[in-house]
Amino acid sequence: MGKQNFEQREIQVAAPGVVGTRVEQTYTVDDNCLPSPQELASYQSIDPQIVNHLIESSKREQIHRHNMDNEKVGLIRKADKRDGRMNWWGMFFAFLSIVALCALSAFALYLDKPWFAGIVGLGTLASVASVFVRGNDSKSNKK
Repeated sequence: MGKQNFEQREIQVAAPGVVGTRVEQTYTVDDNCLPSPQELASYQSIDPQIVNHLIESSKREQIHRHNMDNEKVGLIRKADKRDGRMNWWGMFFAFLSIVALCALSAFALYLDKPWFAGIVGLGTLASVASVFVRGNDSKSNKK
């Protein structure tokens, strides 16, 4: 971590009778917990104990940042586990429903009801095929 500079330069061409302008902006972002050594020397000339205070504050700030990063990683890990668990249960119940519907259509064939067995069997086959087709489309659309 350190100082990050963001610069923006803009040059406009002058037209006849119009004066052109030049804009230059620089943003400096300091992500350090401690001031620069020159600033620390200036602070120490004001109060000799302030350097120790600033060092302790920077240590506490770093510990806090690490704790927050660990919490973020933990939340992401929890969300991934929850998604995986939901996907597993969804596939489990989908498999159970497919088995149950196939068993129902086989039982309908056993009872000599071919129309009912054909409708239920075709509906099961169509739903499974649509899940695979739409599942691949939704994955490609997210990317």
